[in-house]
Amino acid sequence: MASKKTDDIVLGVEERLSNLENYYEGHKKPIIIVSSVIAAIILAFAGIYYWYLPSQEQEAEDQIYHAQMYFSQDSINKAIRGDASSPGFEAIADEYSWSPAGRLANYYLGLCYYDKKDYRKAIDYLSKFNGGDVLVSPNAAGVMGDAELQLGNKDQALQDYLEAVKRSNNTLTAPIYLKKAALVCEETGNYTRAAELYERIKTEYHTSQEAQDIDKYLYRAKEKSGTLAN
Repeated sequence: MASKKTDDIVLGVEERLSNLENYYEGHKKPIIIVSSVIAAIILAFAGIYYWYLPSQEQEAEDQIYHAQMYFSQDSINKAIRGDASSPGFEAIADEYSWSPAGRLANYYLGLCYYDKKDYRKAIDYLSKFNGGDVLVSPNAAGVMGDAELQLGNKDQALQDYLEAVKRSNNTLTAPIYLKKAALVCEETGNYTRAAELYERIKTEYHTSQEAQDIDKYLYRAKEKSGTLAN
């Protein structure tokens, strides 16, 4: 009985294999074409990921160096547009927008246009930067706040400064933007919020430079908010 069941199973498998062979013979050409296309796509993605992108990133890093040199020398126009032998930040940001160097070029463009007092353009470029560097990322948000403040947009400036604080849990940048945020709060009459931000500088970043004279700011905000202890 068991032997007959085994024979039936074997026959069933053989029949299915035969059907597969017949199907393959009848559809050999489209199967080969589809398989070739899939293989070509896999090879293309592998080539892009393991060869093309790394080589392009290295090229972008080599090119951004010259623009950074012009920026450090305060040659802002050359930093933006480049010269006869090397591209500027604009070309790099456009051509290598997918790469870390391309994103960093947007950050530098924001700083360049802020320096040129074109605050709207500075904000546009800085908003395109999304790097994760512990110093550059908060500074991008902070300069956006500075630009918004120059344009008279105090509420947005406050949001940008608080975003800069959120991105930087360190004594170098966080207290700077906490203080800027607090000063904006004072300008808009929100002295209670200003006092809270000054208090954060005093307690969380007491070793920072901003904390050295923070008591006078804290006293002023508390006095104007009516929360100064007798």
